[in-house]
Amino acid sequence: MNKPTRQELDKIRQHGLRPQVVGCFLCNKKILFLYSKEYDLWQLPQGGIDNCETIDWAFEREMTEELGKTFMQKSSEDLMLVGDDKTIFPISAQYSRELETDEGQIILMRGKKYFFVVSQVKSEKINIKDTEFNDYKWVSYTQGMHLINNTHQKGKAKTTAKI
Repeated sequence: MNKPTRQELDKIRQHGLRPQVVGCFLCNKKILFLYSKEYDLWQLPQGGIDNCETIDWAFEREMTEELGKTFMQKSSEDLMLVGDDKTIFPISAQYSRELETDEGQIILMRGKKYFFVVSQVKSEKINIKDTEFNDYKWVSYTQGMHLINNTHQKGKAKTTAKI
């Protein structure tokens, strides 16, 4: 799958969708899930792709913010886009937040477009204090699906299960 250009990412914004990068970190045939106590949620790390950013730049910035510089130094620079998905907010939540295009045009947000990026990691060790999360697990496919199926955020569960 080819990574979208900055212009293609901006067209996504023009359609009211906030581009997001999702980190799929793999080590020893397991994937990294992180736990947020605030949202009572196991999830993959993710964040918005800012204006004029590429997916690779956004991945490096967001994952460093979420997981810490030390962890990201163990991550491969050879990133692979493996999938995408989108979530359209419920009608009551659509158009409640603003989104800006690269040209500065204000668009009302109606959902998010997720890009799933895989990175191999040399070690499963994470200093949780360097992260924005409360806990982490490296899980097999079966364990990951169990975490996803037991989440209360059904939109996030659908998107994560797809990848």
